[in-house]
Amino acid sequence: MNPTENIFLNQENRRLINVALVLTLIVGVITIVSLYFSRSVRIEKQSELVQKVNPLDGTKIIARSAIVVDLKTQKVLYERDADTVRPLASITKIMTAITALDLLPDSSVVTISNDFLSEEGDSGFFNDERWQLQELLDYSMVTSSNDGVAAIASAAGAIGTGTIDTTISRQDFIKKMNEKVTELNLVTPRFYNESGLDIDSNLSGGYASARDTARIFGYALRNKPEIFEATRYSQTKMVSLNNISHSARNTNDAVNALPGLIASKTGYTDLAGGNLGVIIDPELGRPIVIIVLGSTLEGRFADVELLAQKTMAAIAEGF
Repeated sequence: MNPTENIFLNQENRRLINVALVLTLIVGVITIVSLYFSRSVRIEKQSELVQKVNPLDGTKIIARSAIVVDLKTQKVLYERDADTVRPLASITKIMTAITALDLLPDSSVVTISNDFLSEEGDSGFFNDERWQLQELLDYSMVTSSNDGVAAIASAAGAIGTGTIDTTISRQDFIKKMNEKVTELNLVTPRFYNESGLDIDSNLSGGYASARDTARIFGYALRNKPEIFEATRYSQTKMVSLNNISHSARNTNDAVNALPGLIASKTGYTDLAGGNLGVIIDPELGRPIVIIVLGSTLEGRFADVELLAQKTMAAIAEGF
C-alpha cells in the first residue's frame, strides 16, 4: 500500500469514528431527554393520583349503616357497614307500593275502613272514605301513613284471596311482598307487615341491608317511578273521591336542601332508629341513591345532607 492510499484510509477511518461519536452523542441526548420527560409524566400522573381523593372517603355520619350508589353505573361511591341487616321502619312502604302496583289495576279504588284507622298515627282519614289508588299511594308515601298502606295492602291482598276479611288479605299481601324479594334476587329483605311498624320490642315490621335497600329504590325508580312522584315536594294537597281535601306534609325535613331530589322515604321506630332513603339527580340522567339506616330522628337528615354534598363534590372531581 502506497503512502497516498494509507493517508486516505486513515482519513476515512477518522471520519467514520467521528460520525459514530456524533451518532452516539445524539442517541445519548435523545435518551436523556426521553427519560426526563417520561419521569416528568410519571411524576405528574402520580401527583394527580395523590390529589384526586374521593370527597366521600372518611365521611363521618351518625347512621350505623349507609351507602351511596350511582344507579346509572352501579358504582358504589360510599358505604359504611352496608351489608348488615337492620330494621327499615317506614322505608318498608316502598316495597308495599311496588307490590301493590303489581297486583292492583291503575283504576283501582281503595276504601278506608275502621279496620285501618286503628293503625299508629292519625293520617286524617274518615271511615268509608274512598280513594283512587295512585292518590292514596302518593298521600301514604309523603306522610308515611300507616292507615293508608294498611288499606292498600288489604285491597291488594284480597285480589289473591277473594276474601273480605282484612286480616287474611293483609297476611296474603305480606306473603306477596316477600315473594317479590325473591323475584328481585335480593337476599336480606324480610317483611312482617306492610308499614314497617315495630311488631313488638324485639321484632320490626321489615328488615334489609343498606345495599339491598338501595337496590329496592333503584328498582322502583326504573320500573314504578310513580311511587316517588309526590315525595319530591315538601307539601301538597290531595282530594279523595268523597271530595275531602287532605294536606300532605312530607316527613322528610331535608326535601328542600337536597339537589335534584327525585325520590325520598323516611322511617323511624324504636328498633330502627332514624332511617332515610333518597334519590338525587345532580346531573341530568345520573340518579344517585343515598341510604342511611340506624341514625337518629334528626341525625338522618343531617347524614343524608352531608352525603349529598360530598357526592356533589365527588362528581365535580370526576368520580
